[in-house]
Amino acid sequence: MLALAAGMAVGTPAQAAADETRTITREDVVLQFHRVAKTTTPVNGTGPTRSDFDGDGVDDVAATGDPGEFRLPHHPTGVVVVRYSSAPQVDYFAGVLSSDGGCSCFGISLVAGDFNGDGFDDLAIGDMDEVDPGNKTHAGGVWVIPGSPAGLVVDSAQHFNQSSPGVPGGAEDYDWFGSALAAGDINGDGRDDLAIGAYQEAIGSVKDAGAVTVLYGGVGGLTTIGAQQLHQNQAAVPGSAERGDHFGRTLAIGKVNNNKYADLVIGAPGENDGQSWNGTGMVTLMWGSASGVKLSGATSVTGAAIYPKTGDPNAVAWYLGETLAIGDVNGDGLGEVIAGVPGAQNPAIYAGLIAVFTGRTGGLSGSAVKVISQRTAGVPGSAEQDDRFGGALAVGDVTGDGRADVLVGAPGEAIGTKTGAGTIVLLKGSASGLTGTGAQGFDQDHAVVPGGTERDDKFGNSVAILNLDGTGPLDAVVASDGEEVAGDQAGHASGTISRFHGSAAGLVPQAGSWSGLSLRTDLVWPRRYGMRIAGPQSGGALY
Repeated sequence: MLALAAGMAVGTPAQAAADETRTITREDVVLQFHRVAKTTTPVNGTGPTRSDFDGDGVDDVAATGDPGEFRLPHHPTGVVVVRYSSAPQVDYFAGVLSSDGGCSCFGISLVAGDFNGDGFDDLAIGDMDEVDPGNKTHAGGVWVIPGSPAGLVVDSAQHFNQSSPGVPGGAEDYDWFGSALAAGDINGDGRDDLAIGAYQEAIGSVKDAGAVTVLYGGVGGLTTIGAQQLHQNQAAVPGSAERGDHFGRTLAIGKVNNNKYADLVIGAPGENDGQSWNGTGMVTLMWGSASGVKLSGATSVTGAAIYPKTGDPNAVAWYLGETLAIGDVNGDGLGEVIAGVPGAQNPAIYAGLIAVFTGRTGGLSGSAVKVISQRTAGVPGSAEQDDRFGGALAVGDVTGDGRADVLVGAPGEAIGTKTGAGTIVLLKGSASGLTGTGAQGFDQDHAVVPGGTERDDKFGNSVAILNLDGTGPLDAVVASDGEEVAGDQAGHASGTISRFHGSAAGLVPQAGSWSGLSLRTDLVWPRRYGMRIAGPQSGGALY
C-alpha cells in the first residue's frame, strides 16, 4: 500500500517519474540510487512536519532496510527507502560494500532536517562502516540529500567524512563516524545543523572514548566552515575521555531553555561501566548560541545520579542515554530531556525505563528528574526481563493540547509466550509533566494493528512521530523489523511499518501496513524494513 491516506488528495494525479538506476560519486565514495515511478495524487497538508522532503505539508517516510536480494551495480551495505506523499516515485539509496567486507551499516542512522533553509527537508544518512578512500580505514561517513518540490535531489548530494576538508579529526578504523545523527538549529540562523556521533573515536591514546562533530547549515547546505568537534577531554565538556565511554553514541537537538537556539544533548551510555554499582551512563547538555555549541555552561547527569529516583533499591539505570529525545511535555516553554534506559534493571534485567529531566535554564540535574517505567501507575504492561522499555523514543504532540507526548518502544516485550514480540506505549504530556495517567499501549494483537504478535517481531524497535495526514495533531509510525509477511522465506523477515493517527484521545491505529516486500523492485528487496525511521534524531542500539 503506497498511498499514505485516502480521501485527502487534492488536484490531479502527478505524472510518474521515469525509472532509473545509477551511481553518484563524492570524494571517491559511491552512492547507489534507484528510482521507481509511481503515480500519485498531490496532497496539501497543514501543521508542523518532520520529514517533508517534497514540501507539500505532509511528511514523507524514509526508512532503513537490509538488502536481502539485489541486482544493483554494486553489493549494497544497506538500503534506505523513501516513500513520498506527493512526489511521483519511490527512491532507494544504498551504500557499497568494501572489497575487504564490513557491516550492513548504511542507514544505521537516519535524520531529516532543512540544512539549507529552503523550506524542504533534507535527508542525512549515516554509514558508520564506510571505508575512507584515502587510507582504507572503516571510519564512517554521512550522505546528505537535499529536498525539493520533486523530492530528494540526488545530483545535489553532499558527502562528509573525517577526511573531508574542514571536518575535525582524522579517519581511523572503526571510529564509527555517522553512527548517530541529530538535526536542529543550534545557532538560530533559520537553518538546521547536523550533529554526528563517532562513539568509538580515540581521544589521544584513549580508545573508544567517543566524539561528536557539528556541521552548520548554510545557503548551499551543510558546510564545514566553523565545524566543531566535542569530546570529554575538552574543558567545556563534563567528564574525561575514558575507554569505552562511547560519548556520542546517541544525540538529540532541541530547545531546552526558551531562547532561540536549539541545544545539544549527548549520550555516553558506557560512562562508568564496571565502576559503579548503582547506575552507569551519562547524558550531557550543551547550550546553543549564535556562534554554535556554547563552550561554557554544560551540565551532565549519570545513571548513578538518578538512582534515588527509581524508588526501588533493586532498580538501577544501567547505560543511561541509549536513546535520547527532547520535547516540552508540560507546556511551560522549557524542553524536557528524555533519556531511554532499555538496559535498566527494574528489577528484572533489561526491563528498561525512561528518565525525564525537567527543562531548566540551569541545565540537567539529578534532582529534577522523573523515572517512568512499566511499573509506573497507569503505564500498560509490566516490567519483565528483556522488555527493553525505552529502546526507541519519539517525542511530539499527538493529542493536540500543545504539550509534547512521548512514544516509547519496548521491542523485547513478550506478548503471552511470544518472546520479543514487542509493544509501544504512548505517555501523555500534562501541566504536571509526563505521566502514566491515560497512557496507551499497543501490540500486534490489538484488533486494528496490522499483523499479529509472533516471536521476535520486535514491534516498536523503531518509532517516529510525523505528520501523516496533513491535518490536526501529529501521527506516529511504528516498525516491526522482525515481522514476516506472506511471501517471505522463513527466517528472512521483510519487516513492516504500521501507522497511527493522532487525536485528542491519543493514538488511533490504522489498518494496513507497509512491508519490505511491498517495496520490492526488480533490483532490490528491502528486508528488516524499518530498522530506522527518519525523524529529528537517530542512533543507539538495534534490537
